[in-house]
Amino acid sequence: MTARRLTGLTSRRALPSILCAAALAAGLAACGGSDNAATTVVEQSTVTQTVTSAAPPATTGTTPATTAPSTTATTPSQPLTLHAAEQVLADRGFSTLTERDWRADQNLKVLVGVRQNAGTSDAGQQQAFFFAADRFLGTDTRDPSGRITVTAQENDAVTLTYALYRTGDSIDQPSGGERSVTYVWDGSTLTPQQTIPPASPSAPASRR
Repeated sequence: MTARRLTGLTSRRALPSILCAAALAAGLAACGGSDNAATTVVEQSTVTQTVTSAAPPATTGTTPATTAPSTTATTPSQPLTLHAAEQVLADRGFSTLTERDWRADQNLKVLVGVRQNAGTSDAGQQQAFFFAADRFLGTDTRDPSGRITVTAQENDAVTLTYALYRTGDSIDQPSGGERSVTYVWDGSTLTPQQTIPPASPSAPASRR
């Protein structure tokens, strides 16, 4: 009789353990455990995914004076030709002011472009287009200037001279003098060595 009672008591005491084992086997958070651990894992996983997806892509610096990212004007195995450079200007609505500015033997090359409006040249809308190796680097400024002249060139440097306008000047008669700016290419960045004149027509001396 005593043996039977002990056997029954042992069976009742072992029942919770058996149930715990069954619950764990079924993947349930029970038997003295807590679902806090499972919740924490999910939250950590979510945060990790958010940080990973929100991380901004790496970017590289661009030339301060230019207005367009570097693009390949020809295939890397070919040298940049005058024709290919002029096509870059044409694609952006400009025609070449003079081909005499093109120096094929220099590392840094330049063409001054004149904006085309309705098939005609707008003499008051000029930009300098820079090239190095087989790449188009960008333009000298974001906004066009009234008159640009290439006044000096070296292997890695080009000097542009801007006509300056006073308030009330017509585009073909600047009376504010000139300002020269030398642009230097160091292999990765094109940098103006002097201050570029302002483009605002209200400035005392504007390159507009």
